[in-house]
Amino acid sequence: MAKIITVAHQKGGVGKSTLTLNLGLLFQAKLKTAIIDTDLQGSLIDLKNINLTVLNNIPADEIPLMDFDLILIDTPPYLSDILRELLLISDFVLVPSKAGFFDAMAIHSTLGLINDAMSKNGNLKSGIVLNMIKNSSSITSEVKCLFNNSSTPLLNTMIHDRVSFTRSPMTGGILNSDDDRAIEEIYLLAEEILNKIK
Repeated sequence: MAKIITVAHQKGGVGKSTLTLNLGLLFQAKLKTAIIDTDLQGSLIDLKNINLTVLNNIPADEIPLMDFDLILIDTPPYLSDILRELLLISDFVLVPSKAGFFDAMAIHSTLGLINDAMSKNGNLKSGIVLNMIKNSSSITSEVKCLFNNSSTPLLNTMIHDRVSFTRSPMTGGILNSDDDRAIEEIYLLAEEILNKIK
């Protein structure tokens, strides 16, 4: 059975597709990996320059039966019935968020769906990753407290706002860049996720 990681947040512009792409490219070095793009925009399905299996239009009940070790699911920037279905088959939900007061407030609906799914899927784990961080020192203790008080834990890894991440869909992924710090961040995030779903 494939391990399933769903990347979800009802807010657009938080970097879901970029994280999904780069995690997928990293995981495929060791695991038979696929990405399922459920966003109607089809951002990932349209990429032609990556060596990674990207699929769409797969019914939720068929995803766990697919012949992969790991499946990452990119979701649309709104809450939908398909998201509820995906959470029920997932092993982990990664919730990217920017580190601001309004970002912390906007996450509540997504966390509510995750809590509901956890009551039905006892294996489901989750974590919030602070993404597109301009400057770590600008993250106030108050904002961290808002995230830390949620039912979904705040992960230790933070992903900074780097040009190499922004360009990664065009350059074949962050691993093809010479940005050692960005590569280290995506490795740390992948390791932290895998430790949660072992």
